[in-house]
Amino acid sequence: MTHQILTSRLEIHPMHPEEWPDVREMFLDFETSPEAIYDYPLPTTEEKAKEQVKVWSDSGYFYSVCLKGGSEVIGYLCFCGEQLREMGYSFKKKYQGQGYAQEAAQEMIAQMKQMRVNRIIAELALENLPSRKLIERLGFTQIGTKKHLFRKETGVEQVCGIFEKKL
Repeated sequence: MTHQILTSRLEIHPMHPEEWPDVREMFLDFETSPEAIYDYPLPTTEEKAKEQVKVWSDSGYFYSVCLKGGSEVIGYLCFCGEQLREMGYSFKKKYQGQGYAQEAAQEMIAQMKQMRVNRIIAELALENLPSRKLIERLGFTQIGTKKHLFRKETGVEQVCGIFEKKL
């Protein structure tokens, strides 16, 4: 999928390496959020953020989300894999709680269905309530659990739910 996708409020396109400053802002937002304990650390230095965005854009699995008519990346989505896709997402703090993640994810799920993807998996810490509520609104069903140690320095394992959406 190499084209731009439009929703009523958003533009979604494959991530580009030059979008690293906006993505780094999301990394910085996330690392200072209460939800940071529920995921792996993200790179916050300019150099490491540039490297990460380059890797992600080269993979073809990461999509930038912008407001329609704008150029600022307000969030991103990831759909890794081929017939089974694993979904991930992140949005800047100032754009959270406005339905943008749900709108973008719904459209991308519709795109995956057109590409004959059979199912999508999402794994997230069960205590990460904002993310869990979103995944449930998107129609995912919990099919299992497993433990992850996202932040070695804490030594705290998180119980993660494995959620599935069949297409």
